[in-house]
Amino acid sequence: MGTIWFCLVAIMLTVYVLLDGFDLGAGAIHLLVAKTDEERVQVLASIGPVWEANEVWLIAAGGTLYFAFPALYASGFSGFYLPLMIVLWLLILRGISISFRNEVISKVWDPFWDFLFLRIKLASVCFFWRGSR
Repeated sequence: MGTIWFCLVAIMLTVYVLLDGFDLGAGAIHLLVAKTDEERVQVLASIGPVWEANEVWLIAAGGTLYFAFPALYASGFSGFYLPLMIVLWLLILRGISISFRNEVISKVWDPFWDFLFLRIKLASVCFFWRGSR
């Protein structure tokens, strides 16, 4: 039974990594490929339908770890508390920047949310890259 749960968690994490790569890539090149405001809206619209669903795979993997392997969950989440909190805040700020970019239309706030979205994506890429080494 443990092997089945392990495979299930591995599949969930693999799906998250594969699907979130699209979001991270779109965010990393957001200000480079989109020169006008309409193009930036199009880049955000391209990831709009799927960006929230990608995090569900990560949350589901954490929940499955909690139920299937409580000792691993306890040691892993307590040992990696700071990196997990950083990932959590990056995910929250990513959602905030996308939502507020679409809700608050302003010449002052639009560049701020675009810059925040870019910085969060680049921080996520750097964070995940450093963690995989």
